Amino acid sequence: MIRAVVFDLWNTLVHSQHGDPFRHLQRLLDDDQRALYPALRREAMDRPHPDARTFIAGWMDRLSLSGTQILAMAEVFQTAADDAACFPEAMDAVARTRKLARVGLLSNTQSFDMEFLDRLGLERALPTRCLSALTGHLKPEPDAFRIMERRLGLFPGEIAMVGDSWRDDVTGALEAGWTAIWVNRAGHPRPEVDPEAELVEVPDLSHVPGIIENLQKGARCSTCLG
Repeated sequence: MIRAVVFDLWNTLVHSQHGDPFRHLQRLLDDDQRALYPALRREAMDRPHPDARTFIAGWMDRLSLSGTQILAMAEVFQTAADDAACFPEAMDAVARTRKLARVGLLSNTQSFDMEFLDRLGLERALPTRCLSALTGHLKPEPDAFRIMERRLGLFPGEIAMVGDSWRDDVTGALEAGWTAIWVNRAGHPRPEVDPEAELVEVPDLSHVPGIIENLQKGARCSTCLG
């Protein structure tokens, strides 16, 4: 029985109106600097940093960053935080889900410029939160899911993951033994998957409470959209 529903953050509950800040960050790098971009992105999300400038300054020597680049890169994160907004149905879907099960947040994200969680009401709505920068583990790593299980005090089969990323949210959840609810807003073709997998695909979050209710009544994932 599903006793907890864990939501992804970016592009599931929240979007940045100017797009993914890390893509903007990459564009600010010179050709020679871009080879280290994957490591920079990983470090932003797998360890805590007090603020964006401190994080970026830590890469100043490794990337030979100019002062102008440091300021512009810090501004990217601040802009993403300032214009972060919930999808129209997100808060209602979370509130309705909370009436059925415990809820949590599991996100691959940095530790700084996250004040928007309070501004949008997500800190209150999702009291159990695991941010990768604070745990040191990114989805789809198994430990990212194990840490959330321990915080919830539940077994894998009692948890559903709701997210937009096939790799991070769906594959990670299924491999962890969770039920996966794939939020496919863009209507992407569904990758090959075991037909017996505990997986449901939805176009937006408004469907999530009904799915959880049906699963709790004993429906299998292949039929719980009915």
